[in-house]
Amino acid sequence: MELSLPQQRHSRLTTVLVLIAALVIIGGWTMYTQAGILGKADAVGYAICHRIQERSFQAFGRPLPLCARCTGIYLGVMTGLGVFIASGRSRASRLPNWRVSAILGLFVVVLGVDGINSYFHLFPGFNGLYEPSNTLRVITGLFCGLTLISMVYPIFNQSVWERPIDHQAPIRNLKELAGLATLGIFMLLLVLSQNATILLFLGLVSAAGVVVVLTMIMTVMFVTLTDHFRAYNGWIEMWLPLTAGLTMAIGLIFAINVARYTLTGTWDGFVF
Repeated sequence: MELSLPQQRHSRLTTVLVLIAALVIIGGWTMYTQAGILGKADAVGYAICHRIQERSFQAFGRPLPLCARCTGIYLGVMTGLGVFIASGRSRASRLPNWRVSAILGLFVVVLGVDGINSYFHLFPGFNGLYEPSNTLRVITGLFCGLTLISMVYPIFNQSVWERPIDHQAPIRNLKELAGLATLGIFMLLLVLSQNATILLFLGLVSAAGVVVVLTMIMTVMFVTLTDHFRAYNGWIEMWLPLTAGLTMAIGLIFAINVARYTLTGTWDGFVF
């Protein structure tokens, strides 16, 4: 029997340009940022997070790559994504129904309230609604992260697959949402255990979550701009769009890294 290779979706010129861009951008970012896995994770956090030490969890005498709230958000992203893939919904292409979406939306509202209250506590003499804490930040962040991946992932699947094989939402009903939330609570307990090894591992996972989300978004941009919206049938065919998406994601992170370092002259978090 003769095996057929995946259809070539992009021109040779596009392929060459993407590979050159990947080499230059990802290679440049790797060389420019601090050494080691932790150095790269810090650079990812540096691009999207204030990284204020007092608002970050500490492991082995150093803050995690992301602040407590951002750690929670992208830990929630990775938790939700892991559940969707493990449950056979890697191509789920519908947004959650209105009941589930209403609860997910509430998670975002709660994060907004806590975030605003926390922000104003940066100013001396402000009492606010209540005293903020890293515990509240990571809790509200994680549940907002579950919302984020529950919306971004179906949109990604809708955008890339020619014939979506899974016409359902990643979370189909309130019972499944409760199960996912329970797993989220377990992840929160791991964070709040304050075990340095566990915290450092979860910090790296959350930094990876930033790259995953940005890569999804940038991949959708790439397939749209190259007129390959809903043009793919399998993951092997997706290697070039995903490479382009990752390159664009790292390029954005790289640009923010350079701009922030130029303005501040330090890789440390903001100081108030």
